Amino acid sequence: MQASIVIQGTRLVYPADAREVTIKINNVGGTALLAQNWIDDGDSHKKPEEIKVPFLLSPAVIRLDPESSASLRVSYTGEKLAEDRESLFWLNVLETPPRKEADENVLQFAFRTRIKVFFRPKNLKSDVDLVADKLDWKFKAQLPGNEKGETRMGIQVTNPTAYYVSFGKVEVVLDERRIAVKDEMIAPFSSGTFLLPEHVSQNYRKASVSYEVINDFGGRRVLDKALSR
Repeated sequence: MQASIVIQGTRLVYPADAREVTIKINNVGGTALLAQNWIDDGDSHKKPEEIKVPFLLSPAVIRLDPESSASLRVSYTGEKLAEDRESLFWLNVLETPPRKEADENVLQFAFRTRIKVFFRPKNLKSDVDLVADKLDWKFKAQLPGNEKGETRMGIQVTNPTAYYVSFGKVEVVLDERRIAVKDEMIAPFSSGTFLLPEHVSQNYRKASVSYEVINDFGGRRVLDKALSR
């Protein structure tokens, strides 16, 4: 089974000087659904009523008929956030079918979809489209290994920019061999390390990294860079 309510977009960028930002949700299923909507600060386990974020989201609850859509309006309430880098929040849409009659024994499912919300200060000077080119990659040796005390290879990526970087895919290329690694989003002005599989040999002549970066509109761009030791 899969969610019937689809968020139109993979992320939401909120410019600091915007009065509000809207995003559309669509019910692509064949039954009417209720959508509960809220924004969190990264803790996906908190209940909506326990969360304090500098945004208002309207409507908080809405009914969507089959093959219909609605717009969610997000507005910034003005609380102070970092001015030298993006801040990250998450938009949640929880879909539930309307309640059945009390005497009907029907198993119902609730699906939740989350997408990233990037709050972007107006004074950021670097071009967001050039962020992917500025990432620095190198091998990170002597990483904690397995229970036998064996070390593992990894690659470290450094993000010197004020923007979050989301990857669609990261592959290490050793000579002609391509090795997919588990990637994560990299925060502004930070570094992250991606482990290579334990069986990867350190005997190679040429090494590079191929990485796919997702932009503001969900588009993907692939770049290749040599890996330094």
